[in-house]
Amino acid sequence: MTRAADLTRWLKLPSARSRTPSLGKRELAILEILWQQGSLSAQQVHSFLREDITLSTVQSTLERLHRKDLLQRHKENRAFFYRAVLQKPDLISNLLHDIAADLSAGDMAPMVSGFMDYLADVAPAMGERLNKALAAEPDHHGADHDS
Repeated sequence: MTRAADLTRWLKLPSARSRTPSLGKRELAILEILWQQGSLSAQQVHSFLREDITLSTVQSTLERLHRKDLLQRHKENRAFFYRAVLQKPDLISNLLHDIAADLSAGDMAPMVSGFMDYLADVAPAMGERLNKALAAEPDHHGADHDS
């Protein structure tokens, strides 16, 4: 289950229609392989996995991702080949949209603040660069002060 769904349940918030279905660790691992490798058969996905799971489990996970509309598939000879419908940045964007809708009624200020706090913890240099870039960005919404 996604963190947004966990938080929604924990905070007892009303559930809005999510852009992103809940994903398990195995589903995310398989999506990661498909993002990196492109279109693959279940056998090929299985060969990239670092977990000790059966081909049957990989096939059922691919089928589940397909039913969630996260994978497209086509048949070549006797095998289905799968590819991700969304790229990783698109999935992340959808997850962030879901979190914003669930936790802050679409208000982006808490999202940005939380993201900046997250960056300060996990990537301080990147957070600092982002802060400087935001501080240097001219205000395009206000009056033109140069005239």
